[in-house]
Amino acid sequence: MEKFSADTFWAIAKYLADLRHRLEKAGPRDSSPTTRLTKDSTGYNILNRMRTLCEKVGLRVSMKCVDHMMAQALREESKLGVLVEAVSQVERTIKWEMEDKLFMYIPPERAERYDQKELLGKDVNAKFPALQYDIAEAGTCYACGRSTAVVFHLMRIMEVGVQAFGTKLGVSLVKEKVWQVILDGINAAIKKLPPKDPATIELAQVSANLYSVKLAWRNEVMHPKDTYTLEEADNLIRQVKIFMEQLVNVV
Repeated sequence: MEKFSADTFWAIAKYLADLRHRLEKAGPRDSSPTTRLTKDSTGYNILNRMRTLCEKVGLRVSMKCVDHMMAQALREESKLGVLVEAVSQVERTIKWEMEDKLFMYIPPERAERYDQKELLGKDVNAKFPALQYDIAEAGTCYACGRSTAVVFHLMRIMEVGVQAFGTKLGVSLVKEKVWQVILDGINAAIKKLPPKDPATIELAQVSANLYSVKLAWRNEVMHPKDTYTLEEADNLIRQVKIFMEQLVNVV
């Protein structure tokens, strides 16, 4: 999914309006231009920038219209009326092409999570580089309102985290998908450690946060319910972030 700002579309409209104004100000439509456009002229540069924006948005037919107009603008025999009509044709073509494309509006409070590679924190991103895809996708899915897809990517992240935690404490069967089995093994291993040792306390806190994530999913076997709301997805992102940030300090 490509990311565009409103500035892209406003710029195209501004360039078209600016070019039309410059051409109509030059003289009557049935006359020849007082000065032929050159490749370093303001008018030609406007066309070039407009073409770049059309390419960015994927308006291929509009790009061809702009190319044709650029070629016309360089001809000495071109009439102003021809160039003005060419601007109108570019406007129509852009409008028609835009009608066939879907553009999404993402509210600011969700947009900040779009393609956010450090959604779970800088340390998590550095410690688990293999998770960067799922971390960024979790944020992008949230931004796009795909709440259940957010949970899918968080599940993949947690699977790696739980296995790393279990391995750290010497728990067997860390490939087991049933969280409770791993959690029981983790808690049993922690109970064997000196209870007042700061390291033991920290491990216990990580275990408690793992349990909180498990409760948030409301399922012991790491198979979530069919659908999740954005509010639930947001809560899970926060829970997973807390767990993964603490996990970084102990594995």
